[in-house]
Amino acid sequence: MNSIEFRQLILNAKYYTKYEPILKKDSLDIYAYEALSKFEIKNDTISTEEIFRKLHHNNKLFFELEKRNKQLQVNNYDFKHKLFVNFDADIVVTDEQKLYWSEFLKPLKKDIVVEITENGSDDETSATIMKSFSTWLKNNGIDAALDDFAQDGSMFSFFIMNRCEYIKIDKSFIKQINSNKNYIEYLNGILKTIRLNGQRSIIEGVETQADLNMVRNLDCDFVQGYYFNDLVNIA
Repeated sequence: MNSIEFRQLILNAKYYTKYEPILKKDSLDIYAYEALSKFEIKNDTISTEEIFRKLHHNNKLFFELEKRNKQLQVNNYDFKHKLFVNFDADIVVTDEQKLYWSEFLKPLKKDIVVEITENGSDDETSATIMKSFSTWLKNNGIDAALDDFAQDGSMFSFFIMNRCEYIKIDKSFIKQINSNKNYIEYLNGILKTIRLNGQRSIIEGVETQADLNMVRNLDCDFVQGYYFNDLVNIA
């Protein structure tokens, strides 16, 4: 697929947002929702993951697409709860992009949390861009969440972690604990550190009652996962 075909494919694809609940661990009251991008493409020509992977090589198109997507995510939300929105640092690089996102996010500061996502690259340039983005968010008074903490292949950075109000523990932790109970000690240590730092923790990947039972014995703040999908009605 050449660049022209790819551009037409994603710009013409039907886009929609799925809002996934984030709940308080103890009461299971809804605290926030995360906006997740979904694309409906004829014949499943390309997956959502592949779309974003390809977009990292086309900054102008990536920025154009995300301007549309983020506007729709906000427009279709009622803001009865906080909204977590995924941002890739690669679309907040140029002065034009920073100005656009600053004006977009400024009126939403009290109601939105920007999730810092990785593009799958651990090279020095990518790390520098993410550090710059986390600093930009902090300087603009925008709450941030470090997404997918401890995910396979992810970059660990104290610099970025220290600039986030929320730390989202990747679902791989629950899977590891289910296969080896000793890993729960790693998680206990991480959660204790997060709390001591005055940050809040979100454990992702709660998919079964057993997962929930295990997580409710941990000192975390919030939970998220497919187990709570029946709570997505926000109209």
